[in-house]
Amino acid sequence: MKGKYTIKEINRIPELLEKEKEYKITYNKNKKYTFVGCGSSYNLGLITTKMLNKYGYKSNTISGGEVIVFDKVPQTDIAIFISRTGESTETVKAVENFKKRKIKTIGITCTPESSLTKICDETYIFEFANEESVVMTGSFVYILNFLLNGIKYTDLTKDAEIIISNIKERIDTIDLKKYNHYVFLGFDEQYGISKEGALKIQEMAIQNVEYHEPLEYRHGPKSTLNEHTLVIINSKDTEEETKLAKELKNMGAEVILIGKEKDIDIPYNNGFESPLRMILPQYLGYKKALIEGYNPDQPRNLSKSVILD
Repeated sequence: MKGKYTIKEINRIPELLEKEKEYKITYNKNKKYTFVGCGSSYNLGLITTKMLNKYGYKSNTISGGEVIVFDKVPQTDIAIFISRTGESTETVKAVENFKKRKIKTIGITCTPESSLTKICDETYIFEFANEESVVMTGSFVYILNFLLNGIKYTDLTKDAEIIISNIKERIDTIDLKKYNHYVFLGFDEQYGISKEGALKIQEMAIQNVEYHEPLEYRHGPKSTLNEHTLVIINSKDTEEETKLAKELKNMGAEVILIGKEKDIDIPYNNGFESPLRMILPQYLGYKKALIEGYNPDQPRNLSKSVILD
């Protein structure tokens, strides 16, 4: 059955989040952190960096590709490498660029005995979160919550159960055959959530996607909006975002506003609710892929690891 692994991995998100109490990462405001990854793993670093900087820590994010092609290594004390399989070539190779500069390296992966676990100084291995499907879903939510818990512990388990049910109810009422253009909007760390959300739809359902800051969307990108556009706003519960949602609806788009008592009720909690907001694009991508006849477990041209020669 197409998508059987993807939906299973989305449905088990509450079960994964229950394990957050068993693992802990700590950050030090006197240290500088650099996150390195590719694709969804890069987005995990991007969102976490936004949150760390907001709460007084020092962090940045760089792609594994930029490190290995240009030997670009930011000034930092601790480098954190993320790869679900532990085998993404750019990420694994980038470790050496940091180690030769005597920078401490930490790996985060779901795969024991992978290349990443063998070369980093320390590793977090979440084998229980590993996935059969190519696209990261439950593992992304778990790892993001783990990384943010280093700033402030937030138990999202019970909320996840309710939100999965509410998201399915909302998405299942939409005639997704009508839509071929998906736009994700969000400020700050919600921009990273929007970037990853767009990637889910692109990977699983092979659709046209965009992601922007909400008010930036008026400055050019909205020219392509039409009745076939579905807009998801990851709101920080501001009045301006509510106004924008109404404006885009009036222009003919379908709009899902995520926020306090909005279309999907996930109140903004200074960014610590962010893992929950990833569930909607994951389920939306799964549903749209099935409607288009694709297999979300095995998207076209993709594999779980990008291995370069």
